[in-house]
Amino acid sequence: MFHAEYIEHLKKHFSSYSENSEFRKVLQEHKKEFSVVGNLNLDPAIPILNNLYSQVDRAPHRDPVCMLRALILMVVLKIASITKWVKETRTITLLAILAGFDPDDTPGIGTYYDFMKRIIDGPYQKSCEHIVRRSTLITGKYIRNILKEKEAKKDSLDPHQSQSEKLIQELLSHADDPRPNDFQKILDNLLIKIGIVPSVEQGLLNLENLIISGDGSILESNASGQGKPTCSCRLEGNYNCQHDRFYSSPTAQWCYDAHKDCFIFGDRYYHLVTSQNGHDFPLGTSMPGGNESDFTLSLKTADRFFKGARENELKANILYFCGDCHHDSYAHYEYFQKKGVVPVIPLSEKSQKGTPILLNSNIRLDKDGTPLCPAGMKMHHHMYNKNKRVHVYSCPVKRNTHRDGKSVYITHTEECPRHQDCRPSSSLGPFVYIKSDTDPRLYPPLARNSQKFKEIMNQRTSTERCNYLNDTYHLDRACRNADYGLIRLTLANIAEHALIRYLEAVKRLSEGKLFTQTLGSICPILQLRYLKAA
Repeated sequence: MFHAEYIEHLKKHFSSYSENSEFRKVLQEHKKEFSVVGNLNLDPAIPILNNLYSQVDRAPHRDPVCMLRALILMVVLKIASITKWVKETRTITLLAILAGFDPDDTPGIGTYYDFMKRIIDGPYQKSCEHIVRRSTLITGKYIRNILKEKEAKKDSLDPHQSQSEKLIQELLSHADDPRPNDFQKILDNLLIKIGIVPSVEQGLLNLENLIISGDGSILESNASGQGKPTCSCRLEGNYNCQHDRFYSSPTAQWCYDAHKDCFIFGDRYYHLVTSQNGHDFPLGTSMPGGNESDFTLSLKTADRFFKGARENELKANILYFCGDCHHDSYAHYEYFQKKGVVPVIPLSEKSQKGTPILLNSNIRLDKDGTPLCPAGMKMHHHMYNKNKRVHVYSCPVKRNTHRDGKSVYITHTEECPRHQDCRPSSSLGPFVYIKSDTDPRLYPPLARNSQKFKEIMNQRTSTERCNYLNDTYHLDRACRNADYGLIRLTLANIAEHALIRYLEAVKRLSEGKLFTQTLGSICPILQLRYLKAA
């Protein structure tokens, strides 16, 4: 169903219910959702969704655009249960109409899951005994031993090379390759086409000089974290056996949630966000399943966004990537340097406890890598030469000030442990020059003690706000599988873009005026009734 057809659908049903006072009351209660969904054009998603179905004419299926709109509307209404949503669409006529369905013919629970399975399975393929669909692999019960899985993961680690270092070698060697035509690509393209692009076209999101922030969180699984025993040990009185157990999730693990300070049985996801004009715009989310570290999830998600932007012809110019200390690895600096992006990452607490390597016998370093002056004070970061990729540090007690209308440099010898000027012939010396290539992690292009670094780090709170918004959608324990969870998270990202556009429209017209204006373009009779009632 094209957007023009959807508008005609609304006109037809709104006109038929224009004399129904109960319908008008419900519409008034859902005026926000009506404005959001009524102005959401899903035409760019049609080629993506049509690719999930066979092109051979068969028995008619539910319109995939209406199915997608219904799921987005469900998220906007913050309804997590498909069962509850089906009940709502069959009891509240307006919701069925807004989704694009006839009130007397709404889809059932299985239809929604079948639609999501099509997304999970990717582009349509003719059934074949040699092909097992992804949606089939993730259903049923799984014999797992979570303790052994963790031990196997530890044993697989290479002591000479970190996982993130291995990953960037693979990502950089395939930088020019297109994304796999898979489940994740479908979700990324849906977010770009009906989320990011409309926000850009309306002037709300500027892709030039982007500052992106990333963070990981945990989506709690609805699967039991204890599983069911495959043995009879409990009947024999042994309640602590280490035998395999049945789980309804193939990937969920016990993950520590630092914000809630507890362990949660679920899958870790990672999202990229940019904050502009007081709004937080989601740019991408990844959730491969399990308890994968932010060290690798961040690089995978960023790489997918770079490729997705390129393949969808988004002219995105990313200047900075901002992450917390869980991103503090040499791999991140190497990867983002190759991409022309400046990483803004604080040193991890563990690394600050160690002793930095001395550059030479004449220069001492503090634990964060800052050079120390001959008197033992942390030196002042004077500048960074982009062309030579060199950091310049100066004397910590020599500072610029204005006196009698002139710019002068004052030496505050009282602050110096030696109470003397080590380099009286220089207004700012002694100087220390350190190339960023010497240690890109200790000496990133943007110095950690600079004001710009602090300003960009403040924008990282956008990821925490997005985590909070995801909590408000009640996505925790909404599904047992990571793939279904990622669909829900992507729908939430699309809904966030639509809600931001709605909030900006409300600033110009007010909620009531936007409602009556949208209603007037669909059903002038209903508009007149609301105006008279007001």
